[in-house]
Amino acid sequence: MNPSASQVLKQINSGALSAVLRGDSCVYSTPAHINDDMLPTDHCELLKHALYPLAHEYGITYIQDKFEKALQDMCTDALGVFCAHQCFYIEMINERENSSPFKFELDWLPKYLATSFLREASALHALEIRSGDLLNNRSYKVVLSGMRILASDYGIDWQVTLP
Repeated sequence: MNPSASQVLKQINSGALSAVLRGDSCVYSTPAHINDDMLPTDHCELLKHALYPLAHEYGITYIQDKFEKALQDMCTDALGVFCAHQCFYIEMINERENSSPFKFELDWLPKYLATSFLREASALHALEIRSGDLLNNRSYKVVLSGMRILASDYGIDWQVTLP
């Protein structure tokens, strides 16, 4: 059973949203076979069923600020960088499609995420989310592909040179 929005709100209020976004607590479980590399359903469900409704109920600015801070806070290791980039990618798509209540700050956040990606690049090569990921270098490639798509199709300026 997936967590309720109120359970996620408790995590937000306690400063633990980054743990939720990493999948360490309040996990939105979805069948692995329906997950897509670029649009993982667990992160999509978390945004759609928890963060967006909470933003409408408790204030868009409040939840967005917590969301942006959590994306920064979780970039301490390869898994955190991977999840932060996945969430940012989904958020940018949702903003473009007007299905998100948020409007992310794009001056400093992309640079922070890009710098975190470069710092954790070697660890991303070794990050195995699913069996076989290492053979295909999937974790690194998924993050880099998302960054390139956002740069070319969404105009995101990462402020660093991508590999």
